[in-house]
Amino acid sequence: MKKSPSVKFKVIEVRPITRHIPLGEKVCPQCGTAFMGSKTRLYCSRSCTQKARYWRNPDTYRQKRLESYRRQKEADR
Repeated sequence: MKKSPSVKFKVIEVRPITRHIPLGEKVCPQCGTAFMGSKTRLYCSRSCTQKARYWRNPDTYRQKRLESYRRQKEADR
């Protein structure tokens, strides 16, 4: 007997309409954790989303952080 995949729903209530959004089993591309999410959700948590965003453009983030550090040091003088 084959077990059917479990489907969960997230209930969102917007007055006067109630919607049931199906959640599917997914795997986070950043950390590899399995999680239940809607069809548009890519990452398991906000921290994984931020990490992925950083790693798409690491040079830009490092440059901004360096500039911020320099401005802060100039203000301290």
